Amino acid sequence: MLIANPLYDTAFKGLAQDLEVAKAIIETLLETEVLEIELGATERNKPMDDADKRPRFFRMDYSAVIKTKDGSQQRILIEMQKANGGDALARFREYVAQAGYMAKSDTKVPLPLVTIYFLGFKLKNVAAPCLKVSRQYIDMLNNEVLETKEKFVELLTHDSYVIQAPRIKTTANPQTKLERILSVFEQDGFADPKEETIYYKYPAEEPYQKRMLDILHYIGTHPEERKKMDEEAYWLRYEDMWFGELTRMRMRAAEAEEKLADARETIAEAKKREAASIKNLLNKGLAPNEISILLDVPVETVTNIK
Repeated sequence: MLIANPLYDTAFKGLAQDLEVAKAIIETLLETEVLEIELGATERNKPMDDADKRPRFFRMDYSAVIKTKDGSQQRILIEMQKANGGDALARFREYVAQAGYMAKSDTKVPLPLVTIYFLGFKLKNVAAPCLKVSRQYIDMLNNEVLETKEKFVELLTHDSYVIQAPRIKTTANPQTKLERILSVFEQDGFADPKEETIYYKYPAEEPYQKRMLDILHYIGTHPEERKKMDEEAYWLRYEDMWFGELTRMRMRAAEAEEKLADARETIAEAKKREAASIKNLLNKGLAPNEISILLDVPVETVTNIK
């Protein structure tokens, strides 16, 4: 089946705004039952219109009632965000600051927050295609994991889920619900040079999976939707040419600074060892000129050691 690449804003929005699809994704990641779900804010960093067509980041908010481990119900706020570039960190943090802790329930109490990040790039040090970052309460004096939860802590911290689409490598027939959902985001089998569309080659056996594929098939084949994706592709290339190169230059500068700092640290350590060796030889009664010859250092270096 030909489907739109879900990492394009047009396609991702089509999936994320469908509450049945959103419910399936959230239930699978959070490993719980979603009893109610409502769509909240939708935001692009750069809306696609005649004035500015550049898509960079995309987010959708949901208010959901979930079933907790003890069988009770809890309303939470869910931030689902997508980015194609590695410069997404500042924008992600801004979204969380704006929406996460300020969102209120009917009782005017802030809602607990869960964040879900779909990445179109690879993290440097994490190979897992689907990562859960969960919190623990630890009594540091006794080094004991506490099972209790505290409302104050829950409202100031949150669990996160990170999906690295380029690292998804699906088996011939996805077996679990998570594998089936991830397979839809796999970046493989592109049908065009712009990577706008993908040939989905796995069997679609579950209703939520078929719904995801039907939505993406429509977006990938409908002329107006394809036009939106063409505009995205143009501006993604534009950004990579100009802003992407700037980002890469900054990354190279940061790496150079890091190497310089390491070199300075190495030199400082070498000078410490040299000073220790000189002191040791002075204590043994060697003359400065002898130490200079032995260690191949200037005499002034030896005489300046205190």
